[in-house]
Amino acid sequence: MRFTLSVCALLVAGCGEKTPTATAAPSGPSMTMTIPDGTKPFATALVSSTTQDFSPSDSDGAVFKYTRLQFRGDGTWGAEGYVEAMDERMECSEAGTWLIAEAASASVGTIAWTVNETSCVGRENGTETRAQVTVGSGGIQSALFR
Repeated sequence: MRFTLSVCALLVAGCGEKTPTATAAPSGPSMTMTIPDGTKPFATALVSSTTQDFSPSDSDGAVFKYTRLQFRGDGTWGAEGYVEAMDERMECSEAGTWLIAEAASASVGTIAWTVNETSCVGRENGTETRAQVTVGSGGIQSALFR
């Protein structure tokens, strides 16, 4: 009986208020790619967000849109999207590498991305896009293609 009471007392004592343990504050996305001086805030904003419904070119003709575009801190990117021409929509995906040419601020910078793999009609591996982009919490908000 004495043993049972001792065990119950230990269990009750162990149920008291706990002191929260310290947790490390999130340090943002991991950036392993080369980033020019002064561009880390822009790079972090770009990598921390996912862009949706973005047209990666300003050319006329078929509609080409990324429904989801994600730049990663290791210098790679991936996108899902579609090409739409003459009432036919063809789903596709692309992936490749990217770099930051310069950043004017934490939300505006010039980037270049290269397509290494594509299943999109009319696109080829090696295609490079360069644009000055404005980034917000929802990814790329606007782009001036260069």
